Amino acid sequence: MKKLTRRTFGRWIGAFAATAAGKSLFPKPALGGAKPRAVVIGGGAAGATAARRLAEDFNAINVTLIEAHRSYASCFFFNRYVGGLRSLDSVTHDYRKLSSAFGIDTIHAEAAGIDAARKTVALKGGDTLSYDRLVVAAGIDFKDGLIDGYDETVAETLTHAYKADRQIAVLKRQLDAMKDGGLFVYHRAPKGPTGARRRPTNAPPWPPIT
Repeated sequence: MKKLTRRTFGRWIGAFAATAAGKSLFPKPALGGAKPRAVVIGGGAAGATAARRLAEDFNAINVTLIEAHRSYASCFFFNRYVGGLRSLDSVTHDYRKLSSAFGIDTIHAEAAGIDAARKTVALKGGDTLSYDRLVVAAGIDFKDGLIDGYDETVAETLTHAYKADRQIAVLKRQLDAMKDGGLFVYHRAPKGPTGARRRPTNAPPWPPIT
């Protein structure tokens, strides 16, 4: 099985939408009834792309995006910001265009649970959404407190910067403040769920930790 990358995800969701258009992916509403609803959990690159493509290719459905945060900092341009080629604002996006240009209903809340049998999503706070089709693109997150002495508070200064959030601004300030010849410590990426690091087999060796 080929690995699904971010680059191929957009093509995959487009092909999925085009194929499904002729196969009644969404149930037809009863006469005068409400439109079918597609719910997407997660407003990162994958979730926002899926929501946009569904809204573009299925005019007869309602698309709802559930995302806890009101903005998304793109990790794709993280290095350009750290290198001083782009500003943090230029790599940070909100969700207004998804609503205004594509008619996507964006709910800024945290999904707390999914009931596949009833086809509902429970939101943190008590609200419940029903769906006809569901896309889950929750992305990554962290379990704080698993390393002695390293918790969420420490991470504000000793950054992991794996998510393109406010931590990259801290990292950039620290790098900018370094004097020539200063010491920079880089730790290799953690192992994935299968125990293997997500790195091509033909990639050069990991840089040494100094």
